[in-house]
Amino acid sequence: MTLIDARHKLGEVCDAQNAVLQKALAEGRPMNAEEQTAYDAFNSQIDAWQKTVIAAEAAEKRLEDSARPADKRDPEPPKDNKDLDNCGFENFGEFLHCVRNGDSKGRMKNLSTTDVGIMIPPRFAENILSLNGEDEIVMPRANVIPAGDPPDAPFSIPYLQQGNDGYLGGVALTWKGEGQPINPVNDPAIKDLTLTPYQCAGLATINNETLANWKAAGALVDRLMRLAWLDGRDSKFLQGSGAGCPLGLLKSPGAIRIARNTAATVVYRDFLNMLAVLYAGPGEPLWTINQSLMPTIMTMTDPNNNYIYNGGDATKGVPATLLGIPVKWNGKTPTLGNEGDIVLAKLNYYMIKPGSGPFIAISEHSRFANFQTQFRIVANIDGQLWVKEPLKLESGITVSPVVILR
Repeated sequence: MTLIDARHKLGEVCDAQNAVLQKALAEGRPMNAEEQTAYDAFNSQIDAWQKTVIAAEAAEKRLEDSARPADKRDPEPPKDNKDLDNCGFENFGEFLHCVRNGDSKGRMKNLSTTDVGIMIPPRFAENILSLNGEDEIVMPRANVIPAGDPPDAPFSIPYLQQGNDGYLGGVALTWKGEGQPINPVNDPAIKDLTLTPYQCAGLATINNETLANWKAAGALVDRLMRLAWLDGRDSKFLQGSGAGCPLGLLKSPGAIRIARNTAATVVYRDFLNMLAVLYAGPGEPLWTINQSLMPTIMTMTDPNNNYIYNGGDATKGVPATLLGIPVKWNGKTPTLGNEGDIVLAKLNYYMIKPGSGPFIAISEHSRFANFQTQFRIVANIDGQLWVKEPLKLESGITVSPVVILR
């Protein structure tokens, strides 16, 4: 028997098992006792054929390598999340299938369970929690602190009480002549910013038929859960109140709010006024703009009739820019004319502390009539801006790493 034959046999057994389930679903009923027995009986066959296919693939790879010169052989793959433990599940789809239907192989007993759900195996959790600058705004650019142990414990970070005492918190140099007294200065006040990971939850709805075909559905459900988590945390990093959740950029007392020149819209002068009070310290600035402003901004010109927006070139990795600063369009911040429709920020001053998780829980009842299952993903995380009030510079102007148009 060849590797191709083994793969074909594995597919036949999976199809036979799925046929038992589909018959019951087509008739709008659960599997009866006889069907459940038949369905479970296929698990041992599937497990055996999966191991056979893996062994055959490894043997074929060794034969291929031995037939090639040493300098032409495949290099060792880099260590990545494939080295993490999958707890015996082939993919995320199979894990969710077992969360919903139970696991005759007993793999679930090795996973931690809490009141919010079952701990997702590390390999799949790594995919869901990983940073993605295309799908979210804040976390890929923020200062992320490792979870630590215990992961949900509060974490305190010192910061200077700056504000009117300046960005050095009251420390100053005095130039003096001989015998002249040194002018008094304020004592620097060092305080603590405490991050306490809060629960963040996302929901994904999956058709039962899709979930039954877990081999094909693995990548789909992995992406659904990932996007649910990204959207949940990003929204709070932008607009969270700080009560039981992160304190978002738009609610931060350390941000500067600039009044717009014309009510209910935005004009060229607004962007210049925002740039004038952006903190000039380390970090790359980013415009975060609601997509409802696209028609206004993309057609806006400066006094010399030059467009201030550059669409960039996605094929070459060149970002869209506004006055030379990258733009992140989104649908999470307020729409045109409302406070926060435009934010200019250096997000490296936003501090994030992850906690435990992610955990997964299911509900078969909320979408029962639609033959769907809802999955809830829960993880703990907190975040807030390190700067607690705008900074007064030596020249007397006040600046901040976060500037909001109001």
